[in-house]
Amino acid sequence: MIHLALQALVAELNAYLKRVFSLPDSQPLVLLTALTAPDGSANADNLNRLCLTLVGLEQETTMRNGAAVRMQGGSNGLEYTPGNPAVRLNVRVVLAANFSDYPEALKFLSAAIAFFQRKNVLTAQNTPALDARLDKVIIELETVETQEWSYLWGMLGTKCLPAVVYKVRMLTLQEVPDGQARPAISATAQQATS
Repeated sequence: MIHLALQALVAELNAYLKRVFSLPDSQPLVLLTALTAPDGSANADNLNRLCLTLVGLEQETTMRNGAAVRMQGGSNGLEYTPGNPAVRLNVRVVLAANFSDYPEALKFLSAAIAFFQRKNVLTAQNTPALDARLDKVIIELETVETQEWSYLWGMLGTKCLPAVVYKVRMLTLQEVPDGQARPAISATAQQATS
């Protein structure tokens, strides 16, 4: 699910930037990518691009407790399938402008910030690229202090680039259980005999 949500963000941002700057369709300007190759070397494909990179995950604690069963309509009325509650995640991403021309980096980064300020909630209705299993995705700009930027660039294995950090909220992960659906209890024995 994480990759589907981030791919939808990238697709929406690419479409917006192409429209605003009349860019050709040949190559996307925004990539969902690591800033460096696995061996730590520079990734040449990232040059002159906006790079969206995952930097952390955290559990959404405001909606921590959920139902351990899934209720659905069945052939014999309401049925339930036992399972664990859904995991709700917040994903931290860095959107970095990796351009050889510094003013171009600032131009495209500014446009991306303006886009997410205008469209900070993605739903199936306003984002065709969003997977149907994702109810909604909320994008929040985060304030990052200088020391944390230093840690982030070190962790990512690259030099400082013009960038912003966003929290992508409320990704819900829930695997469909393997168990058989069971009929739901609609009345207790005492109520049924009364």
